[in-house]
Amino acid sequence: MDNVNLCNCSDQNSRKRHHHGIICTTCNPALIEPLFVPEEIKAYRTWNFSVESGFIARGNGRIQSWNDFNSSPPPGVIAGDLHSASQPWQPPAICVYNNHIAPDPYCSCGYYSVKNFGVIGSHFSHDSTKEIVSRFSTNVIYTLQNKLSKKQQISFANLFFHSPLLKTLEIDNFKILSEVSLTGKVIECEKGYRSEKIQPRKFYLLVNFFDLNVLSEELGSYINKDPAEAINSTIVWIDFLNKYLKGIANNLGCDFELLVKVNKNNPIDSEIMSRAEYSRRTVNDSGYLSFEHDLYINQRLRGIADTVLISNKILKKQPFSDLEEITHFEKEYIKDLDPVQMHKYGIGKTFRTLPKTDINFSRILRQKRYHQGGALDNFQRYQEKILAFGILYLNLINNKNNYKEIINSDFSEIFGFRYKLFLDNYQSKESLDPQKWFPLLNHKKTDYQRLQEKG
Repeated sequence: MDNVNLCNCSDQNSRKRHHHGIICTTCNPALIEPLFVPEEIKAYRTWNFSVESGFIARGNGRIQSWNDFNSSPPPGVIAGDLHSASQPWQPPAICVYNNHIAPDPYCSCGYYSVKNFGVIGSHFSHDSTKEIVSRFSTNVIYTLQNKLSKKQQISFANLFFHSPLLKTLEIDNFKILSEVSLTGKVIECEKGYRSEKIQPRKFYLLVNFFDLNVLSEELGSYINKDPAEAINSTIVWIDFLNKYLKGIANNLGCDFELLVKVNKNNPIDSEIMSRAEYSRRTVNDSGYLSFEHDLYINQRLRGIADTVLISNKILKKQPFSDLEEITHFEKEYIKDLDPVQMHKYGIGKTFRTLPKTDINFSRILRQKRYHQGGALDNFQRYQEKILAFGILYLNLINNKNNYKEIINSDFSEIFGFRYKLFLDNYQSKESLDPQKWFPLLNHKKTDYQRLQEKG
């Protein structure tokens, strides 16, 4: 800030003051007020994002809302309130430790943001690959390796390999970068700013293609898939993520772009990626390529993916399993139980039903390992959650909110699994309504909800 004397102190707190943009009272004995910015300042900030809940507020001592305590909204909450609940940037910054307006020159309060786009390899990293790989590896890869029989490994690996929808549900939380405008009072820090108000203008997801492709290769190893098929699986997944996050961003009145880094651990094109024509195609000089528009992505990687699809059609391969496959092994297990064992299983079911927030692949298998009862019920609810997420996805990307149309149509090419057999055997546990599973994301009333209201 222009109204502040630079600090030349070397005491134990000098580094920390510089990092947070906090005034040194030794070098500035007079009272310093934060600058009011009449125009917007452009900066960058990451937000925590949950696939199931949307953007999540972070920070110690923040004011908590109903969605911090319940998965469903209280009576009387309207769509607009749900919309605000998924926007943690809405309220002006506050300081919960001291009685002053944020940001304060003598405190670390305020909305933090940085000046540079696409920071890599530091605490301020904007790349989400590490989080996505870590969470998927924990939730799916580790579970496949350690908690299933050989037949089950093949069955579930086949589902996850082909379904971008299933993959997306299992990556849980990760960060999303945004270009933001800062207004109100602003304080400059070492790498960026602390501000009173912040508003996203455009969201970005930054990922490394071949690091994500390792996950597809690991899944493919269970079902004898070659490297080209793994690349196709990864392309389909990233395309699904791109459309899903773009739908979320558009609902919030913002743009979205998915950016991909492909010149690291690239097993197929290391020579091509070193050429000048590709090095010039990065976004903001960060080394990332536009997933939708870049020449390399669309000609090389999508070309490999398209070749796989054409080959499968020529060979008449049908890789997609039915969603019913998820409960197949548990139903086979129950079929062999004697009456006493079945009675115990039924008792266990009463006490071992997982809450909605815990319905995921690894949690169900972990619960099943110690408490057999209730596993089928949890798997059936997992099926409902998966298909409800598919309905939500179609609603987000093309306003396809007619429940009957979705159920009676075949969207297996989009979902990566079939669901006719599942629907033929379907017995409701919770609901297929996205509003029941994802209340903070499903702002539009679907035909399903209208049918439910009519009884």
